[in-house]
Amino acid sequence: MTTLAKATGGTTGHVASRRKPYYVENTIDFSVDDPAANDIVQFLNIPAETCVMASGLEVLAVSPSSVTLDLGWTATSGNLGTDLDRFVDGHDSTALGIAAVAAATAGWVTYKVADTIDVKVLGAQDTSGKIRVWAVMCDISGSDETASNS
Repeated sequence: MTTLAKATGGTTGHVASRRKPYYVENTIDFSVDDPAANDIVQFLNIPAETCVMASGLEVLAVSPSSVTLDLGWTATSGNLGTDLDRFVDGHDSTALGIAAVAAATAGWVTYKVADTIDVKVLGAQDTSGKIRVWAVMCDISGSDETASNS
């Protein structure tokens, strides 16, 4: 298993100047790197103290037969344990379109420290797929961390 670092966006700071949700995305052409079965591709950087409100993927160019994709994250010290299928579980990437969100595990996720949202390639090597991963995030770092009730 190999981890390919292809994530975009910084791991410090947020694009929003105020505490508002914002949208990020990254598109990667797998024909360039040909990730093998069980490889992990890092798609999006998540800054520390961030709430990921939703995330998903879209197949823009189909993958070879037998390729499925999971969307989640690997363990980073200070965050939750590995959950590679938190957002999408076993999506058949041989068909175009937006993947269904994994309803059993979907929901907001809080990242204490900087991390990435990753795609795990399953079943076979992907030599032709093109995948777009998106997320809606919000900065949850303190804006006034002084005691106001002392």
